[in-house]
Amino acid sequence: MYKEALTQACWIEAMQEELNEFERLEMDVKTAFLNGNLREEVYVSQPDGFMDPVNPNHVYKLKKALYGLKQASRA
Repeated sequence: MYKEALTQACWIEAMQEELNEFERLEMDVKTAFLNGNLREEVYVSQPDGFMDPVNPNHVYKLKKALYGLKQASRA
């Protein structure tokens, strides 16, 4: 058991050294969905709190991808 743990520790140390050689690139993935253009027309119903009392049956046409939308990952 000790020898196995020692081997794993050596492997982890070697991997950390290798990973430090990679060039790093950081980005904010959470907002990537919010900035993507849609490739098709997508309409959504009026959400609670944003209802137009004059036109309650109208819908919104999206200009950009919306988080949680199925098409967002393809935008």
